[in-house]
Amino acid sequence: MNNAATMERPAGCGTPPVGVEIVSRVRGRVVPGALTVLASALLLFSLKLPLWQIRFEAPQYRDEEALCIRVHPNALRGDLRELATLDQYIGVHVPARLPQFSWLPTALIVGAALGLLTVAFKGGLRARCLIGVSCALALALAVAALQAMAQIHDIGHKRDQKTVLAGIKDFTPPFLGTSRIAQFTVSSRFGSGAWLIGTALVLQLSAARCSRQQGPGALKRALLGSETHSCRAPHL
Repeated sequence: MNNAATMERPAGCGTPPVGVEIVSRVRGRVVPGALTVLASALLLFSLKLPLWQIRFEAPQYRDEEALCIRVHPNALRGDLRELATLDQYIGVHVPARLPQFSWLPTALIVGAALGLLTVAFKGGLRARCLIGVSCALALALAVAALQAMAQIHDIGHKRDQKTVLAGIKDFTPPFLGTSRIAQFTVSSRFGSGAWLIGTALVLQLSAARCSRQQGPGALKRALLGSETHSCRAPHL
């Protein structure tokens, strides 16, 4: 009776289904790897684009004639000469170089390189490394932003009081948004490079999440689920 009730295990039961294993490995390696490579490419491409820009409009500087300064990771570009001519009347000085130029490009390049290096890692290790890289980049960008806000404040407060229009009150150009300074309407916003860096950070974190979700544990769960259905004992 016991022998009759005992069911033999179906052939192939416990053998990982080839399709499930392949799909899990593709998701666990290819998807995070592709996201990481794309993130690194965006970080490197952002070196050529402005991170932040500020625009000055006045009755004599409207539309296409408005003055604009673009801050790249390693340089200031735009209407610097025209702005310097105007600045001598209100006692401000826009520096030719910023402290961030000496280290921010290196931080972006290192972040891209370390991200690519994690492609060779597996599962949880890759996820932890990607999270660490993205957090380090975010910290570097936060430091650069804080430095920029301090420099913007100094431009409008540490002025030469001997200039022609020194009677203009101290001011702080907006880091983001629009404000009125004397006869100028000043507006600032993030540049395309900053948006690329933000997208790269999101991609790195997405790759880390995929690495965790599609690691060995995910493969084991998928195999167990498939095995449960294929090895279910038939009804007598």
